[in-house]
Formats: sequence, structure tokens, C-alpha cells
Amino acid sequence: MNEFKIYQVKEEHIREYGYASMRELLWTHHAEAVDGSEIYLLPREAWELVYTWRSEKLPSLDWLFDLFNRHSRASTSLPATPEDFEGHSMSVSDIIEYPDGRCWFCDSLGWKEIKWQSN
Repeated sequence: MNEFKIYQVKEEHIREYGYASMRELLWTHHAEAVDGSEIYLLPREAWELVYTWRSEKLPSLDWLFDLFNRHSRASTSLPATPEDFEGHSMSVSDIIEYPDGRCWFCDSLGWKEIKWQSN
């Protein structure tokens, strides 16, 4: 069984991180790029785990976005958003952790791989 984790910005960090694109976070020095790669560092303490979803399949990030975005129904073949999902609709600055441990930041256009900054 594959396990996917959804992280959303904590209420006390909304001003710095909430609904911000990676470009905005880099510009305001709230994120940093890992030298020579397309991976970005973000502080773990600004996000909270809001949901864990299990599936036999390995769906794409875009499929997961549609599943957890209550306002997006790009595909009529999607099941309904799980009833026990209490987070807000998937949006920019949310993070999905794949079963392989890689984390993906929902950007204004597409996805950026991130790693949590070590303290």
C-alpha cells in the first residue's frame, strides 16, 4: 500500500508562506535553492501534516491535486474528495510527500521538488 502525505501551511505562518509561489518564497528569502539543482529547501516547522492517503496505485501529482481540490474536477473519472479530508482545497504552497519520501511543492504552475531544511 502506498502512502501519500499532504502538508499545508500552519495558520501562524500564513503571512510568510501561505498561497505563495516558489518564486515569491525565493524573492522574500523564505526558501532557498539547493546549489546546482532544481530542488528547494523549506522549513518543516511552517507546514503541518493534514492528511495521509493510502492507495494501491501511484497516481500523478496532478491527479492528486484534482482529488484534493474540491473546486477542481478536470476529470469526471475522479472519485470524490475523501470525506475525512479536513484540509483546505489543494492550492499553491501545499506539499505532497510521495511514498518514496520525495516532497513536491504545489507551485503557481506545476510542481517543485523540495527538501525540508535541517535545523
